[in-house]
Amino acid sequence: MAHAELDRLKACLNFALDALRREMDDSQLPPLSQYSSVEHPLDDINYLPSTRLFEARRLSLACLGELKNLIQSPMDKCVEERGSLYGVACTGVLIQAGIIDYLAGVPNPSQGVPVIELAAKLELDSHKLIPILRCSTANGWVRETRDSSFALNRCARTFIKGRAGRKFNIAAPGLMTTIEKIPHWVTKSEWKLSRSSLQTPFQIAFKTPLSLFPWLVEHPECFIPVSDHIQVCGDMSTPSIVSDYPWAQLETPVIVDCGGGEGSLVSAIIDAHPFFRAIVQDMENMVALTGSLMEERRPREMESGVLKVEAHDIFQPQPRIGDEYSFTLRHVLHDWPDEEASTILSHLARALGPKSKILIIDLIAVPNVDATVTTTFNPLPHEHPDYLIPSHFGSASKIVNRLSMHMLTMLNSSERSMCEWEELVKRCGLRITNVYPLRAHASIIECAA
Repeated sequence: MAHAELDRLKACLNFALDALRREMDDSQLPPLSQYSSVEHPLDDINYLPSTRLFEARRLSLACLGELKNLIQSPMDKCVEERGSLYGVACTGVLIQAGIIDYLAGVPNPSQGVPVIELAAKLELDSHKLIPILRCSTANGWVRETRDSSFALNRCARTFIKGRAGRKFNIAAPGLMTTIEKIPHWVTKSEWKLSRSSLQTPFQIAFKTPLSLFPWLVEHPECFIPVSDHIQVCGDMSTPSIVSDYPWAQLETPVIVDCGGGEGSLVSAIIDAHPFFRAIVQDMENMVALTGSLMEERRPREMESGVLKVEAHDIFQPQPRIGDEYSFTLRHVLHDWPDEEASTILSHLARALGPKSKILIIDLIAVPNVDATVTTTFNPLPHEHPDYLIPSHFGSASKIVNRLSMHMLTMLNSSERSMCEWEELVKRCGLRITNVYPLRAHASIIECAA
C-alpha cells in the first residue's frame, strides 16, 4: 500500500537530518544532547550558524511539524492546543519559584533532585510541584531521572538568571486575560471592525484607554522587564544582521537606529565595521537608561562622538537629514497598524539624501500559497528528495505567526507579507532596492527615495 505523504516526509526528514549532521561536523560542533549539563554552541543567540546549517535545522523542524500534523489524531491535537497555556504557566513557576536556578546549582545536576528536597529548600508544596514538573518534562525543559526526582535538560539552562530565555520569559500579569479576550474582540465587540491601536484586547484586559507604550511609561515597574524582553527578541538576529548585510556598500557615514532601545544593534555594527558612527534614538524615558548603559559599556565611543544617544519621537519629523545618514528600524514597524507605520516611515523618507538608505529589519510573513518549500539562501544541494513542506515552513514558522498574533492582540498590528511591505513602502514615496534574508527569523528590507 502506498503511503505517499508519509514516505515523502520521511525522505525529507532524513535528508534534512543528514545535512544537519554534516554541517555540524564541518563546523566542528559537538553532538547534540538534551541531557547535557552545559549549553551547546547552537544554544547561544550570539552564535551564527553557516547558511547550510541554518537551513538544515529549519527544514528538520518543518518536517517534524508536518509529520506530527499528519499522524496526530484531531482530538489529541485539540486537547494539546487547549492545554498549551498550562505549559507557559509551568515554565513561569520554574523560574519564579527558583527551581531553575536551584537545579542548575546542585553539585551533580544530571542526577536530579527529589521533589521533597525542592519543596523544603524553596518552601513550596511537593503536591503541586510534581504535576508542574511533569508537565515541564513533556515540554522538554526538565526530565524525571527517577520517580519524583527532576533534572534540567540542556535547553532549560537559558532560563538561568541573567540569560536570554530568563529575560524573554518575563512575568506579564494580565497577558493570559488579554489572550482570552481575542475571540470576543474579533467576533462580538464594538471594536471588531476597528484597526486602531487604541481598541485591542490589551485595552479590554487592562481596562485602560492607553495604547501599550504610553501605558508602560505610566507603569515603570513593567517598563524595564518589557524592555529586556524586546531587547532579547532583537538580539536573536544581531549576528546575522552584522554579517549578512553588505555594510561596506552603505555610502553614509552615520547610522541612526530609530527606536534603538539599549543600543545593542549599533554597538555590534560599529564593532564589526568601525568606519561608521552611530546614533541611538528612542523615547525620553528609554534614552535615560540607554545613555547610562552606553557610558558604562562604551565610554570611549561616547566621549569621542562615535556613538551618541538622543531622544526622538518616531511620530515627529526626523531631525537627522541628508546624505550623512542612513536609518535602521528593527522590529519597530511591526508594532504599528498601517496608518501609524506610514507616519513613521514617511518622516524618515523626507529626511533621506540621495545616498541614504532605510533598513527595515523585520519579519516577513510568508503566505502558504503552495506546498513547495523554498530555502532562504538555497544552500542545500538540489538533489533533495521530492517532499511536501509548506512554503512558510509549517511548524518552523510558528514564531513568526505567533508574534503576528501578539502584535494584533496588543497593538492591532501584525507581521506583514512581502506584498504588504511593498505597498507600505510605496505609499511613503520610497522604493525597495533589495531584500536581504538573514540567518534568523527576520529579513532586511533596504529602501531608498
